[in-house]
Amino acid sequence: GLEQHGGRTIEGVGVRVAQRILAMTCAIWHNRTIGAPITRSLIAYDH
Repeated sequence: GLEQHGGRTIEGVGVRVAQRILAMTCAIWHNRTIGAPITRSLIAYDH
């Protein structure tokens, strides 16, 4: 796994960054389904 590489390889860093982005995306989608105004602003700003 990534822990064997110490998380310092390009692949390890990329996966960790991707996981954070995915987690943020899921949170934004979840908040968007309940109509949170802050996340709508974030989505507008992100795109």
